[in-house]
Amino acid sequence: MIIDVSSHNGKIDFAKAKAAGVETAIVRASLGYGDKDNMLETNAQGFANVGVAVSYYHFAYPDAKRGGTVVSDAATEAEYFVNTVAQLPPYVRLWVDLENWDAKGKDSPLSPADYQLWLTTFLGKIKELTGKDAGIYTYKSYFDTHLPAGHPFGDFKLWIANYSAKVKPPIPKGFKKYYLWQYSDSGSVAGIIGKVDLNKLNTV
Repeated sequence: MIIDVSSHNGKIDFAKAKAAGVETAIVRASLGYGDKDNMLETNAQGFANVGVAVSYYHFAYPDAKRGGTVVSDAATEAEYFVNTVAQLPPYVRLWVDLENWDAKGKDSPLSPADYQLWLTTFLGKIKELTGKDAGIYTYKSYFDTHLPAGHPFGDFKLWIANYSAKVKPPIPKGFKKYYLWQYSDSGSVAGIIGKVDLNKLNTV
């Protein structure tokens, strides 16, 4: 079982979650710049201590506020993400979360061309700092709206959110397949109070 968690999931009984079948936990690390998930260390270390593989994700705020340009903003967020997880348990993979900024629909002001530049810079900085490619979390309508149809991200690992598909989720333009599917935001896992996001690997 693959789950993703943040401070919204509250206090977790990691041993119970492990016993319930959790094999991988994708833990929210950071949001934008200067904002760290307040359960990051607890969740990362807790899962690692019971033998659950850990990955980390960064909730992105693509704009041009930091440094006054799209490029400087993206590089600053990427550096903050990498630095935030640098002293935590080793990770399997890093992810960038691209979606609306809040439930009321607040979102990036960038044009598709600038959004592409932001993401190109962010992913490039992650590769420069870690030697590894980060994956991309999003959902089809968001990615299709915010990026040009001919974007260059199709070879990156795609973590797609879709809670209505029954067999396989529709994926954004520019991708041939997904890597990971967040298929539910209302799962139930022993050791975690309330609803939990559930994910499955693409085994095809």
